[in-house]
This record gives sequence, structure tokens and C-alpha cells, in this order.
Amino acid sequence: MIHKIGYYNHIPWFSKQHIGDWVMCIVIFLTEAVLFNFLIQPYDRYMPDGFAFQLIQYPMKPDIVPTWALMLIAFGIPILIFSAFYYSHRCLHDFHHACLGLIQTFTMTMLFTDFLKVLAGRYRPSYGARFDTENKSLIHDGRMSFPSGHSSISFATMTFLSLYLCGKLKVFRREGAPTWKIFIVLTPYMLSAFVAVSRTMDYHHDFSDILGGTVIGLCMGAFLYKTNFNALTSKECSLPKNRINPHYAKDGLLFAEKDDTLLSINVL
Repeated sequence: MIHKIGYYNHIPWFSKQHIGDWVMCIVIFLTEAVLFNFLIQPYDRYMPDGFAFQLIQYPMKPDIVPTWALMLIAFGIPILIFSAFYYSHRCLHDFHHACLGLIQTFTMTMLFTDFLKVLAGRYRPSYGARFDTENKSLIHDGRMSFPSGHSSISFATMTFLSLYLCGKLKVFRREGAPTWKIFIVLTPYMLSAFVAVSRTMDYHHDFSDILGGTVIGLCMGAFLYKTNFNALTSKECSLPKNRINPHYAKDGLLFAEKDDTLLSINVL
């Protein structure tokens, strides 16, 4: 059995809880940004000497992937794809949950990443060059190497997008998936991998930093997707969850497997 998305448009799904979700995300983001960037100083770690000291004497280079480009990747690409599905199927429920899940993913990833940055207080590879500038902002940022924020954010948002595409393309259904579908759902990880590795190329992080950020991103993206959409192996994998009618896709609302009008991409 598979779902015909147009059939579910009349079913109530929006509740006051969703307003609370949006407000909570905004509050958490603003609070953690102020706390971890202005009020709480990173751990004052021992300054190494000898060979270890040389590891933080790399030159300070501009970002290969600047913040604006990271935000374009993290938000622009996913929302463009969400919008394409909305344009095709006119399902506000799906579009809302996709955008909400993306914002939740970004917010929670930033919270955990910045918390660990302050807790670890690890020196960036370019800390020596930053220290020589006597710029307080650069010096402060030079002590927040672990984990990589670019890596965690890019992998978190791309994981959410990849799983969203898995649901729409029904990649994990019992019948399996062709190679072209697998290629599409894995493509977002090429972007996140590029962002992560670029942080070692411009000497903002070492590989253990981006590994830590990658693990955080993968976990956050998968966790927040699961809270907003049905299991990828289920018959309802292409549909968002419904807090008002949690069983809306099971209580006699299923269509036959042969129905071609799906919330997915079909091959003629």
C-alpha cells in the first residue's frame, strides 16, 4: 500500500505545539549565540611547546567556504527541494514539517557544537597567527577549534535532506531501490564532505575537529528527521507525522500499490 498525498490535505495537522516549536528554536538559537560567543569564554587550555606548539603555527587563511556560503548550502538547497515537492503536490503539511525539521536540526546542532567548543577550548591550527594580530575576536575564535561547526552544520542539514529524499523516493522500502535513486540521496553528502575537508585546507581545523563535527551532524540530522517524518522502512515513509491524528495514514486511508499518484518521483 502507498499513499496518495492529495487525499490527506483535508486532515488537520497544525497545532499550537508547532508554534511553540518555532518560538523555542528562535529562543535557543539567540540564547546560545549570545552565551557562547560573548558571555562564556572557552576553556583556558595549556599552551603547548615544542612540536605540539608547531601544530598551531599554520598561516591564517580566509575561509574556502565562508559563512554565507555555508548558510546557502544548509538552508538554500534543502528549502529549494522542499519547495519543489510542495509545488508538485501542494502539501503544506509536508512543507511545514520539512522546514521545521531543518530549523530544529540547525538549532540543536549549533547548541551542541558551540557548547563543546567552549568546553574543549582547543587551539586552531592557525592560533599562532591569530594571536600575533592582537585582535581579540580572532584570538577568541582561535580557541574554539573542536568540533568543527562547518562540518557539524553541513552534515546535519545534508543528512536531514538526504533522509527526506530517501522517504520521497522510498529507497528503504522492502522492494529496494535502483542505483539512480541511491545516487540522488547520497549527493548531499558530497557537499557536506567538501565543506568539512575545506576546513583543513584553510587551516581552521584539523581532521579530528571535522570528524567530531561530522559525527554530531550525522546524529542530529537523523534524530530530527525521525521526529518529523515516518520511518523510512514503513509504508508511510513519504509522509510527515501528524500530532493531531497520529494514525492518519493507517486508519483506512491507504491506497493500492498500483496507484501512481504518489508523494515521490516516479519513473515512466
